Amino acid sequence: MRAFAYYLLLSSLAAGGPADASFAGGDNTAGVASGAVTEDSCAVFENGMVPELFGIDAALVSYRRSVPVKRAGHVVCSASWDNPGKAEMEAAYAQKLQEWSRNMATGKKEPMPKSPSAVAQVSVTLMATRFDSDAAAVASLEEAVASLSKGVTVNVAGKDHEKKTEFGEWLDNVGDKAIFSDGGELLVASGGKRFSVTVSVSDDVAADRELAVELVGRLEESM
Repeated sequence: MRAFAYYLLLSSLAAGGPADASFAGGDNTAGVASGAVTEDSCAVFENGMVPELFGIDAALVSYRRSVPVKRAGHVVCSASWDNPGKAEMEAAYAQKLQEWSRNMATGKKEPMPKSPSAVAQVSVTLMATRFDSDAAAVASLEEAVASLSKGVTVNVAGKDHEKKTEFGEWLDNVGDKAIFSDGGELLVASGGKRFSVTVSVSDDVAADRELAVELVGRLEESM
């Protein structure tokens, strides 16, 4: 539960500002135009884009809309579906866990088995504001990345926790500016807007990131 709270708070920070957590670097609101994003903005994401891109039967996809940090107003659009062979994957993982537990009990130290991607998940976090220029959106993203790299303070269940986020290199030809976080979230500034994308549909991190980049391109065409 705590990890999920971290995810929501850091997604909010990455998408557009401090929300209910404090961090160095201000509120990233310079050059902000009037907000125009609502939960209905998820309609673009839900209109056949996911089944087409990920090659899944539309009837198997479940969608959810949420505003995790109400004061900030960022909208999260998510989709999920069971990967083929889910039952077999979960059974094999349970067996690995049992073996790992037995080994740990006998003093054999080894990393805990990684859980399989039995459930595919894709999400888009939309910032609830629009910037008055492409440059303002890019500057806001750069400031957010710099602040998150230095570390932020998040409050979970009444306790403050320090959290630093690591980032890769800035990407070429993705939006006006884009970058991946260490958690696999793709942060984007494009056309005077800010949003982020997370794709977790397989155990292949590189493949998931390629799909995230392609999803950004489709979102740019539709937003």
